[in-house]
Amino acid sequence: MSNMKKYKIQLFCLLISVAVIICLAVQLTGCATNEARCTDLTTEMLEGASREDLNGWVFLHIEGEPRTRGFQHGYLLSSEIDDFISVLKVYLKQTTKEDWSFYRETSENIFLPKIEKEYLDEMEGIAAGLQAQGFDYDVIDIIASNSFFEVSDYYLPTLPGKSQKNTTGRKRPRLRCSAFIATGSWTKDGNVVVGHNSWDDYIIGQRFNLILDIKPTSGNRLMIQSAPGFIHSGTDFGVNSAGIVYTETTIGNFKGFDVNGIPEFVRSRKAAQYSNTIDDFVKIMSEGNNGGYANTWLMGDINTGEIGRLELGLINIAFSRSKEGYYDGENYVDNSKMIREECGPSFWDTEGSWPDNLANTNCVTARRLRWNALMAQYKGKIDAELSEQFEADQYEQALGMINPGGFVLMARMEITDIPEIPGADAPRPFGANEAKAIDATLAKNMSFRARMGHPDGSEFTWDEFLEENSKFAWQKPYLKNLVSNPWTLFTSKN
Repeated sequence: MSNMKKYKIQLFCLLISVAVIICLAVQLTGCATNEARCTDLTTEMLEGASREDLNGWVFLHIEGEPRTRGFQHGYLLSSEIDDFISVLKVYLKQTTKEDWSFYRETSENIFLPKIEKEYLDEMEGIAAGLQAQGFDYDVIDIIASNSFFEVSDYYLPTLPGKSQKNTTGRKRPRLRCSAFIATGSWTKDGNVVVGHNSWDDYIIGQRFNLILDIKPTSGNRLMIQSAPGFIHSGTDFGVNSAGIVYTETTIGNFKGFDVNGIPEFVRSRKAAQYSNTIDDFVKIMSEGNNGGYANTWLMGDINTGEIGRLELGLINIAFSRSKEGYYDGENYVDNSKMIREECGPSFWDTEGSWPDNLANTNCVTARRLRWNALMAQYKGKIDAELSEQFEADQYEQALGMINPGGFVLMARMEITDIPEIPGADAPRPFGANEAKAIDATLAKNMSFRARMGHPDGSEFTWDEFLEENSKFAWQKPYLKNLVSNPWTLFTSKN
């Protein structure tokens, strides 16, 4: 085929795509002159979708073709998406010194060309749903929202002069999450059990209160924890109808980014939707890896009882699998080459000190000690119910006592003056925002249990804290009091 013929075909396909977008836009913006037509169109687009507000969560079911399910998402969660992006604009300006235009430009220039059609269509649908509700957002805003972890913590630090401009200490990715996955003789039924809680600044983490239930026209059903406007999880906890469960913890002190790679938010969504095996998950996450949001991924297959751990750096990738045992997650990697080349060995501070000297621990090593102790203590009994207890655990193993703060599985940095890592603020509004638990029985029913707020149910009000810690006063309009919600069962809708 000649180059000219190829060019004409590509141009024709592009024109068709533009025409479809214009058609949908005309249909939706035609509401101003034809209210009945708009109502009929909206009703048709929303068919099968639903939302429910329950115990601090929003449970959203969407289905259909990518653009349709995106419209359902944008329309039914329009206020929540507006709130999330509005907070992101303030938060990112404060913590990275870059305004929203930088995140839009980065998303348009680096990410947009690498987003495959299915997911671009879904995000265009989200923007259309928002516009139908009267909000002035476009697809670039949606991409910028989905990719903000990658831009703020991975791409931005690689830019000359940008890390020097940022004086907030946010020059490497935050430590996020405590997680485990176990199977075989370690669990009560001999099959996979997973637990996970997410650490973040509360003004962001409180808004990851979405349980997103997706019934696509291709791939597997999936149910994930997420944030309003996200097509992926972000906290990375989910289950699909093929029996694959997954979660992760970020790789501590990681540095690296490839602008030519596929966005992590696209790969993680695709892996959740199209993985039928652990091997599928590893392949999808690894191909086109850009180093963004570098994680230690924990995944399990309830059909085989097998679990896997993928330490996905940029230069280094390490994968292990087993039908017997457990993998713990606390922002740690076991791959020594990755530590040397992408994390810096000083982060773990283990040579000559830990584990021989248990007092010389940090946030990472302290939690690994606790995971090892919990797994040994409850071997053969681990199930979803115990997982809930693990994710609320505040026992510091090295000290042999309950010690709420940043050296335990459930972080509460608002009540301690000891930073979990050197250079971090303490106290500060940061910690575990929620927790999730799943076992094979729940996964077979496309279900998991989740608790919004501190996993132990502890509450906290911010007025006095913000008066005493005025450097965080800018968060006051956006920071919600921490309230106690019960553990709640969520099941994918048929």
